[in-house]
Amino acid sequence: MVPEERKKQILEWLEQKNYMTVEEISGKLYVSPPTIRRDLKSMDEEGLIRRTHGGASHISSELKEFPFELRNRSNIEEKRAIGRKAMEFIKNNDHLFIDTGSSCYTMVEALPMNLELTVLTNCIPTLQNLSLKPGITIECPCGQYNSQHRSICGPDASRFIHSRYANYYFASATGISVENGVSLLTSMDLEVKKAMMSKAEKTILLMDHSKINKSYYYKAFDLSDIDILITDRELPSNLEKACRENGVEIILA
Repeated sequence: MVPEERKKQILEWLEQKNYMTVEEISGKLYVSPPTIRRDLKSMDEEGLIRRTHGGASHISSELKEFPFELRNRSNIEEKRAIGRKAMEFIKNNDHLFIDTGSSCYTMVEALPMNLELTVLTNCIPTLQNLSLKPGITIECPCGQYNSQHRSICGPDASRFIHSRYANYYFASATGISVENGVSLLTSMDLEVKKAMMSKAEKTILLMDHSKINKSYYYKAFDLSDIDILITDRELPSNLEKACRENGVEIILA
C-alpha cells in the first residue's frame, strides 16, 4: 500500500474511532511503526490529523486544512468579489508576490490579459493560471512541494524570495483575531509568507468572512504587519477597532 492510500485509510479509521495508537494502526495495515510515525507526522503537518504521544486523533472539519481544490470551491462568490477588489490595486509593470490562498487565485483569474507584470508565486494552480496571460513574467521558488496546498515551501523557497522585491504581497491565512493577529493552522507555508511580507512594499490580506475572528496555532503576522485587509463583510467591532489602531486599511468587496 502506497503512502497516500495508507493516509486515506488512517483518516477513515480516525473519523470512526477518534483516536488510535501507532501500534494499532501498524497492526491493521501490516506496516512497521516507524513508517506509521512518518505517515502521522506528514498528516499532522498537512493539518489532516493531530499527532499525539504514541498515536493520533481526529480533528473536526472546522479545524481541518482542506486541499486547495476544496478550499477554492467554498465561499466562491465572496472570494471572487474579494479578488476583483484586490485587482484594482495592480497597475502595469508592477512586481507582485502572490501566495497560496484561494482568494488570491480568484484575483489572478480576474487579471486582464493585456497587463504586463512580474509575479512571483509559490502556488502551482496560480502559476498555471498566470501562464495563460502573455504579458506576465512568472517566477516560482524552488523548495519542498506541499501536496495539500499545491505550493512550494521550505527554507530554499524563503531564500529565493529574499532575493526579490515586490510592490505588493497578496497574502492569505486561516484566521485573523485581536488576540493572535493573522494565524495559520499548519506551519508548512509559514516561512514563505514571512519572507514575502518582509520583501514587499505593502501587504494586502485577502480574507473572506469565514476566517474572521478565528485564531489558530501558528502566528503568521501581527496586525501591524498588514497594510490593507480586503474582506466581504463588516468586521466585528473589536477586530475593526484593533485593525484601525494598527494602521490596517479595511476594504469591503
